[in-house]
Amino acid sequence: MGLRWQYHESMTRDMSNDSMTTSLIRQYYGWFNERRLSDAAGLFADDADVELIPGERAQGGSGYLRFAHAWVSAFPDATFAIQQIEHRTETLAEVYLLATGTHQRTLDFGPYRFRPGGAKATLHLRELLDIRNGTVVSSALTGDLNDLITQLSRVDYGDLAERLGRIRALSDELAHAADDSARQRHIVNRLGVELDAARRAIRPHFYR
Repeated sequence: MGLRWQYHESMTRDMSNDSMTTSLIRQYYGWFNERRLSDAAGLFADDADVELIPGERAQGGSGYLRFAHAWVSAFPDATFAIQQIEHRTETLAEVYLLATGTHQRTLDFGPYRFRPGGAKATLHLRELLDIRNGTVVSSALTGDLNDLITQLSRVDYGDLAERLGRIRALSDELAHAADDSARQRHIVNRLGVELDAARRAIRPHFYR
């Protein structure tokens, strides 16, 4: 009987912890949706490890605010809807999210910069939260960057076609300059400029 009671007590405690963590998680995203960003930032420990922007690590509530302000600036109507919460351990929770919003301003997101195009974006994200004693001690957000690029990147096809035309013309010039090394170097320099411009036209989001 004693062992059974001890097991039952442990299970009840674990369920209580999960319930408290779930409640805090729902509050966390609710505050984002209500634009109570300072309140959400207050859930983070000062030294919390925060990785919400690709390739960038930050700490604490200030790290969260950097991400939140960048996202809300780019998507003024942004919301995060919880699709599923999975408790991996006593402190770790994996949250599956559906992020939606209209892309109205430039989004600087790690090595990417997306200029506004008015797209109504829908993104599936996953955030891994480590929550201890009601405080977030680490957070990591992941998602499909290719999906983000597909939805937000806008190729200027007119500019691209113009660049490709210049590249073809320079290619022809180079073929006819086989006996003139000075002219070849001049053409190659111009060709390099046009190739760089074509690459930027194809991948306007990749600015670093």
